[in-house]
Amino acid sequence: MQAARRAARQTTPGRTKMIAAIQITWRKLRPDLHDDPDELRAERLAYISEVLKLKHPLVSLTTLSTPQLARVLDALHALQTQPKLAGYTPPVKPQPASAEVIHFASSEQVFTIKKLFDFLNWSAEARTRFLRDRFKRENPVHLRPPQAHSLIRILLNIACQRELKARGCEHVSRQMISAHIPLLKARLEIDRKEIPEEVELCQDPTITSAGTLDA
Repeated sequence: MQAARRAARQTTPGRTKMIAAIQITWRKLRPDLHDDPDELRAERLAYISEVLKLKHPLVSLTTLSTPQLARVLDALHALQTQPKLAGYTPPVKPQPASAEVIHFASSEQVFTIKKLFDFLNWSAEARTRFLRDRFKRENPVHLRPPQAHSLIRILLNIACQRELKARGCEHVSRQMISAHIPLLKARLEIDRKEIPEEVELCQDPTITSAGTLDA
């Protein structure tokens, strides 16, 4: 019953307008991020997490309560009313000119990571624990592009090794995994690269020398 009430509260017109107002206001405050929607969203979630002093990284505005949304709107409106020069919108967090701009994983990388997690059939707890142990993060959206790339390679290796062993390969080498990765990518539709014409995996009758699976 409580879950149903929470779900109903999250879809009220008032909450929808508040969430839309937060997104619009943030976009006005950060014109420097208009060319990168993923970074714009990631920075917005990070800012809101800081304003509300959340214990865990925020994943979606819909998980916030109505009072929390109101607090975020108040904070954003306060930023808008700060004194500024005509025609100039200051960034939310002014940084030195030499400061490094932090980019987060792309939507394609996050999609690939989620698909590999699903393929491995890992629980939500296992995914979070793996990310925390490896990258000190709990959600793929907070990874930097090199970290996301590294995670994808790790998950591909784990998935290929598991699949090859399930097909009867007792000793799985790095070469066998490298050869199997394009096949798995193509099957999961996470990579558009063509599959190599000749791939030697292991002595398994279900895998042809052309690198495709027999029906």
